Amino acid sequence: MTYKQIEASRELRLWIGQVIVPAVSVAAVVLANPDVRRVAEEKAESIKQKFRTKKIRGL
Repeated sequence: MTYKQIEASRELRLWIGQVIVPAVSVAAVVLANPDVRRVAEEKAESIKQKFRTKKIRGL
């Protein structure tokens, strides 16, 4: 393996350990609790609606 490949592998391993695994863990905890899941769904829907209205206004 070249030095560039080794560094790319190291960076990927760090991303997986420090970003992806915690994000998946938080998502699993959020989705496991029905009350939190409902609040998250409402917030996601409001964000979607906000983007839809901005897109229409931009045209």
